[in-house]
Amino acid sequence: MATSLTEQIPNKFLQCCICSDDLKTPKMLRCLHSFCRDCLVKCKGSSENLACTVCHLGTNLPPEGVDGLLTNVFLENLVDIVGSKANKNCSICQQLYDKQVESTSLCVQCQNILCAECSACHNRTKFTLTHKVIPLGQLSDAEVLEKMRSAQKVKCPQHPDEVIKYFCKSCKKVACRDCAILGHRSHDLTGLKDAGNDAKSELKTHIAKLKTVSGDYDKNVEEINGRKKMSDERHQNLKQKINTWADKVCKKIKEHEESLIKTLQSSVQKETKQTLAIRDKTELCLGTTQSTHDFGDNTLRCGHDAEVLFLQSQMDEKMSEIEKEPIEPPFKTQTQIQLQKEAVDLNAERLAFFECSVITPVTVFKTRSEDDGPDSKPFLFLEELFLNLNYRVTDISVLHNGDIVIASWDKERLKLFDKQGKLKWAVGVDDYPWNVAVTPDDEIMVTSGRTPHIDVFDGRGHKVRKIPTIVSSLCIGLAVDRDRIVIVDGANKCIHILDHTGKTMKVIKNEHFTQHCFCYAACSGNGDIIISADDTHCVFIYTKTGELLTTYGTPRTRGDGPGRLNWPCGVCTDSYNNIIIADRDNRRVHLVSPQGQFISFILTPDDFQDGEKPRSVALTSEGHLVVVIFNGVVKVLKYTK
Repeated sequence: MATSLTEQIPNKFLQCCICSDDLKTPKMLRCLHSFCRDCLVKCKGSSENLACTVCHLGTNLPPEGVDGLLTNVFLENLVDIVGSKANKNCSICQQLYDKQVESTSLCVQCQNILCAECSACHNRTKFTLTHKVIPLGQLSDAEVLEKMRSAQKVKCPQHPDEVIKYFCKSCKKVACRDCAILGHRSHDLTGLKDAGNDAKSELKTHIAKLKTVSGDYDKNVEEINGRKKMSDERHQNLKQKINTWADKVCKKIKEHEESLIKTLQSSVQKETKQTLAIRDKTELCLGTTQSTHDFGDNTLRCGHDAEVLFLQSQMDEKMSEIEKEPIEPPFKTQTQIQLQKEAVDLNAERLAFFECSVITPVTVFKTRSEDDGPDSKPFLFLEELFLNLNYRVTDISVLHNGDIVIASWDKERLKLFDKQGKLKWAVGVDDYPWNVAVTPDDEIMVTSGRTPHIDVFDGRGHKVRKIPTIVSSLCIGLAVDRDRIVIVDGANKCIHILDHTGKTMKVIKNEHFTQHCFCYAACSGNGDIIISADDTHCVFIYTKTGELLTTYGTPRTRGDGPGRLNWPCGVCTDSYNNIIIADRDNRRVHLVSPQGQFISFILTPDDFQDGEKPRSVALTSEGHLVVVIFNGVVKVLKYTK
């Protein structure tokens, strides 16, 4: 048994993790870890809470401090057994005479290792006459430990001279004889063996459960480690891509720098050559003029009248020659070398912006017909979305609480869903609704394709007012901010800027609009106005005052790729005034800077199911991008720009 005991109990199990020595008066913390009593006193300091040095779980100390903690008698007895096995000196001589005398035998009852003299005396005293003393030479270490362990008793902490003999079922505590008489007289007492069997059975159940729980935690740790490994590899791969991209960009910039320097040197050489030629000619003229001046001056000061008259014709001829040569600025057209901004095409080498961001599906649902009750569960899985819906969703907007409002041609309905896709209400409108916009006060404005007014609803679906306009019956394209309402009048090829009463503040002409073009509008945080017109294949960006800032896409020219559109639809802006465009027939969603420069594709054809085309887009206050598809599917994505 002793051999198996030493094999089953690791050396560190009996060592204090603070002092790394055998446990001495081991005190147990709330986490079941035990430490030397003196070590805990040193660690405690003035604090009333002890943090375990192994698991860092805190234990509130009782009023008695460390001494009030439970003594781990199990570990204390194990330390005594293993320690006595290692001590081969007589315990009696060591205790009474402080002598180191080699032991020869073992008293099973006293658990003392004795020398020859003490062993002889041990069997002659009245109190130890019946004790069994066994020579060590006749016993293996395993037998010594087995007999010592079987004879080992647990002392009562309240009555040190008594051993634990009973278990009180009423108090759930162990008791010695004195404890049973003084404190448990009328309680339900039982022997240690019966109570121990019950406790061991319960402990086996706990161990089995702990084994299962530990297995689950092991699986979780393994999964976490695997995921961390994958994450590290993915991050390393992204880092490598970024480094590669940066190297290519730097290479492009370096090549462009060298090209600019080469062009600059060529220009400088040409200009220098021209300048030197002009200087040589000018210096020649200057020399001729000065020599003529000196000659004439000397003649005037020193010449006789006859000499002056004799040279007069030559002087007149030379002056006539000098005067015929016009004196002009050295550079009729001044050459200037300037550094101009030039866009370097890096699209073929660029790393897509969103490779270093996260676009995560939050929820996906279909806009149900009115026969589906508001308690219907939202569709959360892509494979369940493609149902035979016989209506179209034309536009989408978002309230400040995250609710999503859509304009649908399904029985001319305006519908409101919560952020999980649960239908809250559906109301009818006067005609086919086309555009929907939400005011800063969470009122819902709706335009129709055949009515020249704007219907206004509150957040509960009640119509609160109607705003008349002077636009034609084809009233499509709607955006609203704190001070303005923007409406596109395709038939008259213009954009109307209205106040919130419907009064016209400004009219912006756009000759690219057609009578039947379907438009979408948005107002950015800096006041810019963004208009998407589908059959122009272009998005127009206007300043707050109505001047055309730029276009994204080429008017009347459809295309694919960065900066090209094919029947664009819904538009919205983010907090940085970047523009998000639903590129319908290219099945993409573009991210564009406020100046109309391509940044990245947010969604590509790979992100859509077969037949899906983005119709409209909106951003929630939580940073979610809402994309509505032609077939009535709404996708909500995490947008991290």
